[in-house]
Amino acid sequence: MPDAGRFSELGEQGSQAVMEAAAVLERELSAGLTDAKAAGDRLTGEHHVDQEEFDRLVRRVSENTHQLIDAVSSRLLGSTTGDAADQTQRLAADAHDVLDLLLNLSSLAPALANRTMESTFGPRQSPAERPGGADGRHG
Repeated sequence: MPDAGRFSELGEQGSQAVMEAAAVLERELSAGLTDAKAAGDRLTGEHHVDQEEFDRLVRRVSENTHQLIDAVSSRLLGSTTGDAADQTQRLAADAHDVLDLLLNLSSLAPALANRTMESTFGPRQSPAERPGGADGRHG
Protein backbone atom coordinates (compact mmCIF):
# COMPACT_ATOMS: atom_id res chain seq x y z
CA MET A 1 0.00 0.00 0.00
CA PRO A 2 1.52 3.35 -0.97
CA ASP A 3 2.35 5.84 1.74
CA ALA A 4 -0.50 8.38 1.88
CA GLY A 5 2.03 11.02 2.96
CA ARG A 6 3.43 11.12 -0.58
CA PHE A 7 0.25 12.81 -1.71
CA SER A 8 0.13 15.46 1.00
CA GLU A 9 1.86 17.92 -1.35
CA LEU A 10 -1.04 17.65 -3.80
CA GLY A 11 -3.43 19.20 -1.29
CA GLU A 12 -5.30 22.17 -2.62
CA GLN A 13 -4.03 21.80 -6.23
CA GLY A 14 -5.57 18.34 -6.34
CA SER A 15 -8.88 19.57 -4.96
CA GLN A 16 -8.99 22.41 -7.47
CA ALA A 17 -8.17 20.05 -10.36
CA VAL A 18 -10.95 17.71 -9.32
CA MET A 19 -13.44 20.59 -9.03
CA GLU A 20 -12.54 21.89 -12.49
CA ALA A 21 -12.73 18.40 -13.99
CA ALA A 22 -16.09 17.79 -12.34
CA ALA A 23 -17.48 20.98 -13.89
CA VAL A 24 -16.33 19.86 -17.36
CA LEU A 25 -17.73 16.38 -16.82
CA GLU A 26 -21.07 17.82 -15.70
CA ARG A 27 -21.32 19.82 -18.95
CA GLU A 28 -20.45 16.75 -21.02
CA LEU A 29 -22.95 14.57 -19.18
CA SER A 30 -25.67 17.13 -19.74
CA ALA A 31 -24.90 17.13 -23.45
CA GLY A 32 -25.16 13.32 -23.53
CA LEU A 33 -28.51 13.18 -21.74
CA THR A 34 -30.44 13.50 -25.00
CA ASP A 35 -28.79 10.36 -26.36
CA ALA A 36 -29.29 8.53 -23.08
CA LYS A 37 -32.97 9.53 -22.97
CA ALA A 38 -33.50 8.24 -26.52
CA ALA A 39 -31.95 4.91 -25.55
CA GLY A 40 -34.13 4.77 -22.43
CA ASP A 41 -37.27 5.56 -24.42
CA ARG A 42 -36.44 2.78 -26.88
CA LEU A 43 -35.87 0.36 -24.02
CA THR A 44 -39.19 1.09 -22.34
CA GLY A 45 -41.23 1.59 -25.52
CA GLU A 46 -39.81 -1.07 -27.80
CA HIS A 47 -38.22 -3.41 -25.22
CA HIS A 48 -35.01 -3.25 -27.22
CA VAL A 49 -31.50 -1.86 -26.81
CA ASP A 50 -30.09 -0.61 -30.10
CA GLN A 51 -26.45 -1.76 -30.27
CA GLU A 52 -25.31 1.19 -32.41
CA GLU A 53 -27.02 3.71 -30.15
CA PHE A 54 -25.50 2.04 -27.09
CA ASP A 55 -22.05 2.02 -28.73
CA ARG A 56 -22.34 5.78 -29.42
CA LEU A 57 -23.09 6.39 -25.74
CA VAL A 58 -20.17 4.20 -24.68
CA ARG A 59 -17.82 6.03 -27.08
CA ARG A 60 -18.93 9.37 -25.68
CA VAL A 61 -18.44 8.22 -22.09
CA SER A 62 -15.08 6.71 -23.02
CA GLU A 63 -13.79 9.84 -24.74
CA ASN A 64 -15.02 12.17 -22.01
CA THR A 65 -13.74 10.06 -19.15
CA HIS A 66 -10.33 9.47 -20.73
CA GLN A 67 -10.04 13.23 -21.27
CA LEU A 68 -11.09 13.81 -17.66
CA ILE A 69 -8.42 11.41 -16.38
CA ASP A 70 -5.81 13.10 -18.57
CA ALA A 71 -6.85 16.59 -17.45
CA VAL A 72 -6.75 15.75 -13.74
CA SER A 73 -3.45 13.89 -13.97
CA SER A 74 -1.88 16.70 -16.05
CA ARG A 75 -3.02 19.27 -13.53
CA LEU A 76 -1.66 17.21 -10.65
CA LEU A 77 1.61 16.48 -12.43
CA GLY A 78 2.13 20.17 -13.13
CA SER A 79 2.82 20.80 -9.46
CA THR A 80 4.22 17.42 -8.43
CA THR A 81 7.67 15.85 -8.52
CA GLY A 82 9.41 12.72 -7.38
CA ASP A 83 7.53 9.77 -5.95
CA ALA A 84 4.18 11.60 -5.95
CA ALA A 85 4.53 12.32 -9.69
CA ASP A 86 5.43 8.69 -10.40
CA GLN A 87 2.48 7.48 -8.35
CA THR A 88 0.14 9.95 -10.08
CA GLN A 89 1.26 8.67 -13.50
CA ARG A 90 0.69 5.05 -12.44
CA LEU A 91 -2.74 5.90 -11.02
CA ALA A 92 -3.72 7.66 -14.25
CA ALA A 93 -2.57 4.69 -16.34
CA ASP A 94 -4.49 2.30 -14.06
CA ALA A 95 -7.60 4.50 -14.28
CA HIS A 96 -7.43 4.37 -18.09
CA ASP A 97 -7.06 0.56 -18.00
CA VAL A 98 -9.96 0.08 -15.57
CA LEU A 99 -12.18 2.36 -17.63
CA ASP A 100 -11.38 0.44 -20.81
CA LEU A 101 -12.08 -2.89 -19.11
CA LEU A 102 -15.45 -1.73 -17.75
CA LEU A 103 -16.54 -0.21 -21.05
CA ASN A 104 -15.47 -3.33 -22.95
CA LEU A 105 -17.54 -5.44 -20.57
CA SER A 106 -20.49 -3.08 -21.04
CA SER A 107 -20.52 -3.90 -24.74
CA LEU A 108 -22.17 -7.21 -23.77
CA ALA A 109 -25.12 -5.42 -22.15
CA PRO A 110 -27.31 -4.79 -25.23
CA ALA A 111 -27.28 -8.43 -26.37
CA LEU A 112 -27.97 -9.70 -22.85
CA ALA A 113 -30.72 -7.14 -22.27
CA ASN A 114 -32.35 -7.87 -25.64
CA ARG A 115 -32.28 -11.62 -24.99
CA THR A 116 -33.86 -11.11 -21.57
CA MET A 117 -36.52 -8.75 -22.91
CA GLU A 118 -37.37 -11.12 -25.75
CA SER A 119 -37.87 -13.98 -23.31
CA THR A 120 -39.97 -11.71 -21.07
CA PHE A 121 -42.00 -9.78 -23.65
CA GLY A 122 -41.78 -12.02 -26.72
CA PRO A 123 -40.19 -11.25 -30.07
CA ARG A 124 -39.60 -7.61 -30.85
CA GLN A 125 -42.25 -5.96 -33.00
CA SER A 126 -41.75 -3.04 -35.32
CA PRO A 127 -43.91 0.02 -34.56
CA ALA A 128 -46.23 -0.93 -37.46
CA GLU A 129 -46.82 -4.40 -35.97
CA ARG A 130 -47.80 -3.11 -32.53
CA PRO A 131 -51.41 -2.52 -31.59
CA GLY A 132 -52.44 0.88 -32.89
CA GLY A 133 -50.08 0.76 -35.88
CA ALA A 134 -47.06 2.92 -36.67
CA ASP A 135 -48.58 6.13 -35.32
CA GLY A 136 -49.79 4.54 -32.06
CA ARG A 137 -53.46 5.35 -32.74
CA HIS A 138 -56.12 2.74 -32.43
CA GLY A 139 -58.31 2.16 -35.44
